[in-house]
Amino acid sequence: MLEIEQIQQAIATLESQRSLLGDAAVDAALMGLRQKLAELKAGDTPMAQRKQVTILFADVSGFTALSETLDAEEVHDLMNTSGNDSTT
Repeated sequence: MLEIEQIQQAIATLESQRSLLGDAAVDAALMGLRQKLAELKAGDTPMAQRKQVTILFADVSGFTALSETLDAEEVHDLMNTSGNDSTT
């Protein structure tokens, strides 16, 4: 059985169970199946791509000691505002 046929059968099976499972559960399950089915029918199956990327790893001096004394939200705010202060 082709993948398209398997997905169509799975959709039909879920639809037949709608009264037992409920609309919310069936709709949630069908979302991914319908998306995959559309991709297969359109021939838009993503192909592997090779891309060159650059990754930067940085060590912020004193960050570990500082972050251990702050709440996660405070660390987040500090990292997102440092260097972006327009008053400096």
